[in-house]
Amino acid sequence: MKKLLAIVMAVVMLTTCGIVSFAADTNTQLQFKDGKFKILCFADVQDGYPLYEDVIAFMKESIKKTNPDLVIFLGDNVMGAETVEDYWLGYDQMLSPCIENGVPFTFVFGNHDDEAMGNIPKQEKFEKYLSYKECLAYDADPDMHGIGTHNLEILSSDGKHTAYNLWMFDSGDYAFAADGSRHYDCVRKDQIEWYETTSKALEAKEGHVVPSLAFQHIVPADVAQQVMVTVPFHLGKLGKYDMEDGTAITYLPNIFGFNSGLVEEAPCPSTENEGQWDAMVARGDVKGMFFGHDHVNSYKANVKGIDAVNVPGCTFNSYSSYIHQGALLITLDESNLDKYDSELIYSNVLALEDGSQLPGLERSKADYAFSRFLSIFVKILLTPFKKVANIFGAIIY
Repeated sequence: MKKLLAIVMAVVMLTTCGIVSFAADTNTQLQFKDGKFKILCFADVQDGYPLYEDVIAFMKESIKKTNPDLVIFLGDNVMGAETVEDYWLGYDQMLSPCIENGVPFTFVFGNHDDEAMGNIPKQEKFEKYLSYKECLAYDADPDMHGIGTHNLEILSSDGKHTAYNLWMFDSGDYAFAADGSRHYDCVRKDQIEWYETTSKALEAKEGHVVPSLAFQHIVPADVAQQVMVTVPFHLGKLGKYDMEDGTAITYLPNIFGFNSGLVEEAPCPSTENEGQWDAMVARGDVKGMFFGHDHVNSYKANVKGIDAVNVPGCTFNSYSSYIHQGALLITLDESNLDKYDSELIYSNVLALEDGSQLPGLERSKADYAFSRFLSIFVKILLTPFKKVANIFGAIIY
């Protein structure tokens, strides 16, 4: 049924719309190696003990294939379990691919991380991550909203200065409107102020704005409003979300609003917006933001000069993209830090490589082969259509 739904959704997309704190004092100092630095992002593992064998195998094979310098978990990482003991074992399982390979990691919380085992305080969940020596996360300011908002500096190859910076934002879980309705949360003003202060301090230290990337779980409102057709009035139940700025996000993707990838579901942002995106635009340091939350989306959009990238879910437990289930590899080149390279690592590619442990677990090799065929078919059909859309988009915008 899930396969059929994914196929139908892909066809619909094609035919209708196309588609002042610095880094923590850790034992591991991030640094460019021979001019390169690689970041592997896993979004929405969204599983609990015992985790599906597939997701563990996928993460291990992704790490082996890409040899990253850092792994970032983009939230909705560990789900609940029948007992507290099993819940903590879920962390051991999920993080085992990093631990067994000695790869440092950091993370952000997602809304389901907050919900999981609600009798366990979020602070205890945070401390569980910190118990692993490979974890580089820390809480930059415990007085801020959320837990675990922080930044990590990457040293130059010669170790003489900070060449790059990574921002991790806790985008929260849920918030309540004046009428009592519940919606997703967002990055709040005190976190934005911390970002601005820390960014300016880095600039003062280095003598220039330090190029950066940002990571969080929930898609910012600015991104959702561009990627989807948005109207300047509320729609109530006819729309996806009525936003607090008076607009409404519809269920229709805006083909002019994203550059590549697929919008297979309407993004789920907060209806509130406290100015995070505009603050990043004003500072001019962030080149791109990466988030999960919407498992089957894989789009890349340029929003006010900053790339917005939805990393598809790698989960084998919750709903996932049949053709785009995977992870994202980001490669930084020290010789040109104004740009970065990104590559989706698909489960249906790894599963077809010699020696892969993926076939025979959740899916058969034939199933992965069909998924791969479908993804290539969709890309062939979508590419010329998106080129036409981008031409019109350049004229309109």
